[in-house]
Amino acid sequence: MANLTNIIGGQPYYDATTGNSKNNLLDFWKGTQAQYDLLNRTGGATAAPTGVTTLTLTGLNAVSVGWTNGDTVYVTAPSGSIPSPSVRTVATISNVASTTSLVLTLAAYTSDAVSGYTVDKYDAETLYLITA
Repeated sequence: MANLTNIIGGQPYYDATTGNSKNNLLDFWKGTQAQYDLLNRTGGATAAPTGVTTLTLTGLNAVSVGWTNGDTVYVTAPSGSIPSPSVRTVATISNVASTTSLVLTLAAYTSDAVSGYTVDKYDAETLYLITA
């Protein structure tokens, strides 16, 4: 019989980067495609930020549920901008100003882009299962 452990909040997974399988938890999320799509907001616009710790994004696709103050989110600049679009910057929602705008708190952030930002809630340590 395999060793049984009581793990709360997820299942252990192997971290290939560190070669460590201890104290790593993989969470699971299950929902429909429509619910999954609500975890991603696109089309954000702002003045090109330079070293800001508060970032206000307007013009995001409208979402009326699931985005609340204190949520951890990830900001991605548009293609061809600085920082690179492959860099997701962690932020916290400090204010849901409207269904199409968010105020985020983050470490000093600089970008040359004024539009095309994406904000998402996809966690790298979560396995997303989409059901019909």
